Amino acid sequence: MKFLSLFFFPVFWTALFAADKPNVIIILADDLGTGDVKSFYAPSKVETPNIDQLVTEGMKFTQAYAPGSVCSPTRYGILTGMFPVRGPIRMAPAKYDSPLAIEVDSMSLPRFFKEQGYRTAGIGKWHLGYGENGITNWAGEIKPGPNDIGFDYHISLPTNHSDNFKSYVEGHRLLWLKEDITELSGKPELEQLTRYRYHDEVDSDLTAKAISFIEEHAEEPFFIYLALTAVHTHITPHVDFRGKSEIGQLGDYILELDHHVGSIMNTLEELKLADNTLLVFTSDNGGQKGDHRGAGKNLILRDESGEVAEKSKNAKNVARDEHGHKSNGDFRGFKGGNYEGGFRVPFVVRWPGRIPAGTTSEAMISLADFMATSAGFLGVELPPEAGGDSFDLSPDMRGEEVEAPIRTSVILQTGRNQLAYRSGDWKIVSTKKTVWEGDEARLPLTAFELYQLSEDPNETTDLADTHRRELRQLRRELLDQIKAGRTRD
Repeated sequence: MKFLSLFFFPVFWTALFAADKPNVIIILADDLGTGDVKSFYAPSKVETPNIDQLVTEGMKFTQAYAPGSVCSPTRYGILTGMFPVRGPIRMAPAKYDSPLAIEVDSMSLPRFFKEQGYRTAGIGKWHLGYGENGITNWAGEIKPGPNDIGFDYHISLPTNHSDNFKSYVEGHRLLWLKEDITELSGKPELEQLTRYRYHDEVDSDLTAKAISFIEEHAEEPFFIYLALTAVHTHITPHVDFRGKSEIGQLGDYILELDHHVGSIMNTLEELKLADNTLLVFTSDNGGQKGDHRGAGKNLILRDESGEVAEKSKNAKNVARDEHGHKSNGDFRGFKGGNYEGGFRVPFVVRWPGRIPAGTTSEAMISLADFMATSAGFLGVELPPEAGGDSFDLSPDMRGEEVEAPIRTSVILQTGRNQLAYRSGDWKIVSTKKTVWEGDEARLPLTAFELYQLSEDPNETTDLADTHRRELRQLRRELLDQIKAGRTRD
């Protein structure tokens, strides 16, 4: 997808010379459900004082949707402003050897900010592939990648915290390979590296990189996409947080996540940047039901105390079964599924003096809306080709009166090639895999459940048999929106 340079738009010059152009930081947690954060689900026993402070100082959205109920689709949606059904990862999450899922000549979110004069950083979990056809030699140049879609700086985990990759990709290189390693077809072995990526220090490493970037670019506008790994398997909190929560090791990991959010907040305060920084905290999908089958295996730990390796094997099950913790609150379903628990995520945005503090919005929002919303805050018009599923929610965030909801529908994607679609108060949930013929989707009418979320937010009663007209209407809307290739006019 080709992009038009924003320099063609006169309004760009107004934004370029604006004295109050905000820094923008997106902190993306991993597998964190609404029930994992006390300010979103009060019965939670886990203390999250820093995230709660953000809520007190900013705006909380109660109907925020991740574009996917698994990692890669959501990250694609955030960085492109497009629903994942438009891209190459609609069938399943990217693998470590998958090609780059974002076209290098498209208008990505980092490229958008770069064209506004921002310094840009992508730090953390990537999970969107590298190379035109994947990477065959990890000892060589790893490109195209994040640097080629608009990030000035990036350091990443190729896929997951649990990917057993043992290292990071920084720029176009795999870190810490020994000099005599010139060919590497897959993941490195320990003996091929000079240093290792410790599972219990990953988020500390990533947060430190983000803080360094803030300090280095404090005198110019910057955009940071900080994709942390907590609370994805492996549940391996830093030693400073072990044994500190009431729900076991999962709670300890949530405490660590909250600490890193606080570290970013404190850095902004110390550098006197907080008042001119748009800070967002959210998650890539809802919480996972139980522990991954690979949990606790092949760990590389800096500190093995507190039985952290053994407890990481069943930390989520312990939190749920022994302590009554609900990662997704009362919503039905979990990560990877089609119900609200897989898609509803905590979402809070703060910009002191611009976003009303201590407020709550019930507006429907998708994480694909970052691009258009950022453009709205900057007073920049997106070119037609950019962010075709991204809506400008900045009026809602500024507390303005809006005549009608800005976003009225959302297309949702699981990791099992199933779709869900919400329009207004109604939602259809596919029960079978989508059959794709090119960009056309085949969705049998009998393959859906139907829920009225205003009356049944927890999706307890399937109305498909009694409300056939509504079911047909939503199915037709979904098919039309897929065929149109975009939902924003």
